[in-house]
Amino acid sequence: MILHIRNKREIVKTYTADTYDLMFGTLEDVSAAVKLDDMKTGSNDEVLRAAFSLVHNSMGTVKELLKDIFPGITDEEIRCCSVREIVQVFYDVVMYTIAELGKGFGRKN
Repeated sequence: MILHIRNKREIVKTYTADTYDLMFGTLEDVSAAVKLDDMKTGSNDEVLRAAFSLVHNSMGTVKELLKDIFPGITDEEIRCCSVREIVQVFYDVVMYTIAELGKGFGRKN
């Protein structure tokens, strides 16, 4: 996973991580902020409000997760990251977690 710190369009620093083990508590924190019913069945305005609420209510969790994935990154550096790259990091974490869960189902006790 890669996260670039930018000064406008110029990359001034890069953080990398190979893997990340997503903690169950983080899933709880994010799921508490999600209002899936509003996002699935609401009007466009209601879906937009629900999505904004999710982002707003989970901002602290997002920052803490990024700090855990990329040790040493600061709040100020996070402010200088592309949203697209942050979304890609979360996608990579989720896909890695799903792959690891899949490995566990094939094990014998």
